[in-house]
Amino acid sequence: MINTVTFVTVSIVIKLLVEQLKIYGFEMSRISEVYLSTLSSIMKPHGLERYFRPLVYLCEHSGELTQKDLAEVLRRDKVHTMRIVDYLCDKELLVRKQDCNDRRCQILEVTDKARQLLPKINLAVEQTNDLLFHDFSNEEKEIFQQCMNKLFVTISHMPEPEFIVKAFKRKNKSADEKNDKK
Repeated sequence: MINTVTFVTVSIVIKLLVEQLKIYGFEMSRISEVYLSTLSSIMKPHGLERYFRPLVYLCEHSGELTQKDLAEVLRRDKVHTMRIVDYLCDKELLVRKQDCNDRRCQILEVTDKARQLLPKINLAVEQTNDLLFHDFSNEEKEIFQQCMNKLFVTISHMPEPEFIVKAFKRKNKSADEKNDKK
């Protein structure tokens, strides 16, 4: 059993290691969490609490994309993209339409409800930016944007990590036993 002193000591050591190691992901994660929860709070009365950027992108490319295309643009796996599409369909912001050229594919098309929501999303983003960046000078905002752009370019040229979980067909037990006997 860990006593309170040990827990506090471990917490302090971890905090010092994070600060010493400059693990920027922790700070970026916290910034992202606060930003998105603020934006979500502003948009909640309009019936949308997440997936703002995918919806904006879909509005810009309505009727041009399949779910697979969206996954590639967002650099997300199929399951995550399916959750995004399902959420937006449930909110009646997006519909899947059969592709007339390939019956196996579905084209993603935004609804009028989504188009009407787009100005509200843009306004909510502006309000969130104003709220969270009110202590930043215009020069600091520009530098921040340049740094994010540079980091994004670096990330976009990186190969997909090998540790991403990929689905695979598992051998049945009898096949494993046969291989072991050989």
